[in-house]
Amino acid sequence: MAKIVEFKNTSGVELKAEFGRFNEDDLTDGTPKVFDNDFNDHAKFVLFDMYVMMFPNGDTTQKPIFFFRHANNDKYRFGGFVELGDTYLSVQKGGHYEDLAQTETPMDPYKKISDDPLEYGLGTKEPFSEYRYYVNHSTWKEGDFFEATAKPWPITIYDHQSVYPDLSEIWQPACITGTYEGQPFSGLGGYDSVFMRQNVNKDTGSGLGYFYINMMGVREDGRREQTIMNFEQSGKIFAYYWIDGEEPILSDQATMEADFVHLPYVDDGTCVYKDAIFRFCGKEFHFEGKWGSKGFTGGRPRIERHGQSQVFGTWYEGKTPYKHKLFLTFNEQMEAYDHKLKKLGFDVID
Repeated sequence: MAKIVEFKNTSGVELKAEFGRFNEDDLTDGTPKVFDNDFNDHAKFVLFDMYVMMFPNGDTTQKPIFFFRHANNDKYRFGGFVELGDTYLSVQKGGHYEDLAQTETPMDPYKKISDDPLEYGLGTKEPFSEYRYYVNHSTWKEGDFFEATAKPWPITIYDHQSVYPDLSEIWQPACITGTYEGQPFSGLGGYDSVFMRQNVNKDTGSGLGYFYINMMGVREDGRREQTIMNFEQSGKIFAYYWIDGEEPILSDQATMEADFVHLPYVDDGTCVYKDAIFRFCGKEFHFEGKWGSKGFTGGRPRIERHGQSQVFGTWYEGKTPYKHKLFLTFNEQMEAYDHKLKKLGFDVID
């Protein structure tokens, strides 16, 4: 049987998050009211993430395309369309990288565009990209091959430095529809904004080791659900779950049950898991890995990202399996070396 490893908050920093509904103040390019306090050091806007797991024609029997766009307030950091690997041990194929604006492309920075309706946005002229944000939706465009509308879920997560050091985040899950390469798609994803404490100056996420799990789904009865978990080597633990009709659950303790295997295409000890069970607050989440990838930041798999592995698949909550009408999974490991995993208590079985 797979080993069960327990994660507890040992960072000395309290778990602090709250939940609400996306509002006009959240569109700011400065400091939102929720983070305008001494605890968050009046954190200022620094990053945007936009992402979606796309199923052509909404058909979840097909392998999805994953899109991820990561931006500072004044430039893109990276972005791409990913055809996931055929198995959990496979690398992905990139798409349209040469057609996408990247770090060196001049960008119109994130800023207010109009007051009525309240509209913020960012984008580039060549290659063309356009992102527009409103209180009740956002629109995304890349070239002439991708166009999407994101409709937010009725819950917004406000994280007060409980995941990454010195960073506060607004996470907005969404249902997303549009067209990719002329074909309609449906999917789940989100648009997240990141705010940094004013008195720090460092590369966000540099050198961190963690397990990050983001799993979303729409059940057959229409209920939306999501769990986000982050187990960081610094000792910060974040475990969250919400489903329509119930109050959100939050914990700084969780367990992970999984066996790891070595990635077959590297020789640096990097490992990945296929299946896993996560538990906290009486809930358990079953994940079955199906597809793999190695980095999102270029037009090819980033094999040189030592210690990093990513796995995607299906999931369900509870002991009885069920299928989602739509789903997203993004499970990423950093510093996932065999010797570190064994020290945590996991088995590396190959």
